[in-house]
Amino acid sequence: MNNGKGCLSLSFLLLLAAMSPAIAQITSVDRFVPHVSTVPANEGAQVGLYLHEKIDAALQTQIAAGASPQGKVVLFIHGVSVTSAPAFDLPYKDYSWMEFLASQGFDTFSMDHQGYGYSPQPHMDNPCNLSAEDQASIDAAATATCRADYQRQLTSSQTDWDEIDTVVDYLRELRGVDKVSIIGWSLGGIRTGGYAANHGEKLDKLVLFAPVYRQGSAATAPSNFPAEAAPLSLQTKDTLLNNRWGSNVACENQVEEGIAEVAWQAIMSYDRFGSSWNKPDGVMRVRSASYWGWDEEAAAKISNPTLILIGEQDGLLPGAVSLYGDLSGIRNKAVVRMECATHFAVWEASQYKFMQEASLEWLNEGTYRGNSIGEFKVAYGGMNLD
Repeated sequence: MNNGKGCLSLSFLLLLAAMSPAIAQITSVDRFVPHVSTVPANEGAQVGLYLHEKIDAALQTQIAAGASPQGKVVLFIHGVSVTSAPAFDLPYKDYSWMEFLASQGFDTFSMDHQGYGYSPQPHMDNPCNLSAEDQASIDAAATATCRADYQRQLTSSQTDWDEIDTVVDYLRELRGVDKVSIIGWSLGGIRTGGYAANHGEKLDKLVLFAPVYRQGSAATAPSNFPAEAAPLSLQTKDTLLNNRWGSNVACENQVEEGIAEVAWQAIMSYDRFGSSWNKPDGVMRVRSASYWGWDEEAAAKISNPTLILIGEQDGLLPGAVSLYGDLSGIRNKAVVRMECATHFAVWEASQYKFMQEASLEWLNEGTYRGNSIGEFKVAYGGMNLD
């Protein structure tokens, strides 16, 4: 794709910038991307999908001058338990994955799917739509006059793929590029993988961090979607930080003191209703969804170079290794098992910097430490293991 903004070469402009060293100045830009919703609860409505950007000021200047950042546009896709900005742009030291790549010349974006963060959350502002168990866990005042107004699953694989497609096309047009790379975490692996299986021509490279993948998963939509169910559930601070994360930490100095609290506060800053439902810590609202279309057949359709990063203390490890084997249609693929790493390695001192650097090489070269294919394992801090 060429937007005809001029003929200046991006490589030439980058060379000019390199001739006069400067400290990277990263700026943030927030947008809402127009989208016609396919979510049953608001189907057909014009909505805005929240899009968060981190970009170096020098690259921003080059783009304004007419350069097209081919191969330098990256979209981050969040998982089920953390919205996009807290996941990939955590305001803690140098843990922001987005900011790291932006400092290396990439234009980085992260999106919130409907049901998360600043994107629409249809029927999720009514606590009466929660299950009886979840209602009992929040402040009584929130459900004083409780009457449900929607009792169906909220979203699906297809609605997520539709949203990714809208954002990918928006970025291709915005930056005048042919392809966009994607980094997906956890259930973002389902969204990214399923999307790439059907729209690989719009994508450059993939990085899947702790991807959900189960051989034999449902290949097609269930006949009863959206099934009768609460459209949302709740995740407490204790559930996320202690049960899902802390209980799996196994190594000394794996997690820096204080980062867990920063992560939770960042999550709450994107959930204005949940943060007020259960003082003092708040709760995170999690949409209900039905997933399909991410199985062996879909994996075999992937044509984009794919890097998989997975922690040794992550219960999704077996599925990630299986996925590597099922990516039978590509030669540029690698899976890296990280010691001293859980499902939340992006926030862990043991491996976050390694993940940033590994993704940089993959996005630039399509290789992992010079290798275009293979299974690897690293120790604490990304140290090689023979």
